[in-house]
Amino acid sequence: MKITGIVVFLLFMAIGYVWALDQGDQADPRLLPPPSAQALEARYVAPGGGLLGFQHGNDGNYAPLATLAHIHGIRINHLLGHGLTVGLQNSGDSQQTLLSIQFLLNTLRHESITLPAALNPANIQVRNLAAVMVTADIPPFARVGARIDVLASTMGDARSLQGGTLLMTPLRGADGEVYALAQGPISVEGYFANASGGASERKNFQTAGQVPGGATVERAIPNDFSALRKLELDFEDPSAAVAAHAAGAIIGKFPDAHTAILDPGTIEVELPAWMSPVTFAAAMDSIMVAAGQSDRVVVDERTGTIVVGGRVSVGRAAISHGNLTITIEPKVDVSQPGPLSGGTTVVTKTSSVKVNEDPGEFFMLPQGATVEQIAETLNAVGSKPGDVIAIFEGLRAAGALRGELIIR
Repeated sequence: MKITGIVVFLLFMAIGYVWALDQGDQADPRLLPPPSAQALEARYVAPGGGLLGFQHGNDGNYAPLATLAHIHGIRINHLLGHGLTVGLQNSGDSQQTLLSIQFLLNTLRHESITLPAALNPANIQVRNLAAVMVTADIPPFARVGARIDVLASTMGDARSLQGGTLLMTPLRGADGEVYALAQGPISVEGYFANASGGASERKNFQTAGQVPGGATVERAIPNDFSALRKLELDFEDPSAAVAAHAAGAIIGKFPDAHTAILDPGTIEVELPAWMSPVTFAAAMDSIMVAAGQSDRVVVDERTGTIVVGGRVSVGRAAISHGNLTITIEPKVDVSQPGPLSGGTTVVTKTSSVKVNEDPGEFFMLPQGATVEQIAETLNAVGSKPGDVIAIFEGLRAAGALRGELIIR
C-alpha cells in the first residue's frame, strides 16, 4: 500500500509539473515586456534573398498537362465585322469621314427610309455617329444563343465612343459566314470632355470600348469531337523532353491508353474503349508533367525588361562595365557698359561641358553560374536594366552564355 501511494503521489507531481509548463507557455501577454524594434522588424520584414525572401518554389517544376498543351482543333475562332455607333455627344466622326455617311445611308435605306435626291450627302452632319470595327472571339463548342463579348474600335476620326450604342452588326469568320450578331451599349473606361476653343481632357483611350455579352451566336462551329478516338496534343512550347515526360505521365495515369510522340511539339493519344474525349480533356488538369526550365534570355530594349530562364548559365567570364555621363550646361552672360560710356549691352551665350565616367566594377562569374548567382551578382554591383542588356549581349558575343538570347 505504501508503494502504491508513493507511485500515485509521483504521478500527481508529474501532472502538476506539466501543467505548470503549459501555463508558462501561455502566459498573459500583458505581463510580458513589449517586443523590441529589432524583434518587430524580424517578424514583419521578409528575409533577404530571392523574390520576397522565397528562394525556392514547388519541387520538380511540375505543371498540369492542360497548361502545356491543347487538343488539336479545339481553339477559339476570331470574328470580324464593321458597323455604326450612334448616340455620341458630338464626339463622333467628322464630315471628312465619308465611311460614316455611307454607313448611315445604307442603314436608312435598309429601313426603307430614303433621302431627297437633291440632298448632298457631304452636307450631312455625323458628329453623333462613328464607324467602328467590331471584333470578337467565339469559344469552342459555343452553341446557338450563347452570348460573347465584343470590342468596338473607331475607324474614322471620332474622339470618343462614350455613351454610344452599337447598331446590329453581323460578325463573320474567316470563311465569310456570319456566326454572330452584335448590338448594345458600349462601355468605355475613363472619360472625355471638350470645350470651346479646342480644349479637351481625356482619361484612357476613348476610341475603343466593350459591349459585354453584346453578341449572340447564330451559327455553331461544326466539329466531331465526341466521335474522336485519337487525339493530338499540340504543345505551346515544343520540347522533346517535355513531350516524353507528358507521354509517360499519360500512360501512368491511364495504363490502357496508347501514346505516340509524332514530333517535339505533338503527341498522339489513342483513348481506351471506356474513355470519351470529354473525359480525357477533363483529366488533363490532373495529369502532372515535369515541365523543365527555360534556357532563354528575353531582352526588350524599349522597356528595359529582361527575363532569364531557369536553365540559363554562363561559362567562366570576367565582366567590367562603366557608365559615361556627359552634362552640357548652357550659360548666358550679359555685358553691361558703364554709365555715360556710350556702349551697348551685349548678351553672349556659352556652355560648359562636363564628362563623368564612373569606374567600371570588374567582377568574375564562376563556371556554370546559375540564374540566381547571375541575378545576385548584377544586383550587388548595382547594374541597371540597360547595363544588364549590354552584359548579356557581351556574354553571348564572347560565347560564355549557355542559353538562347532573344532581343526584341
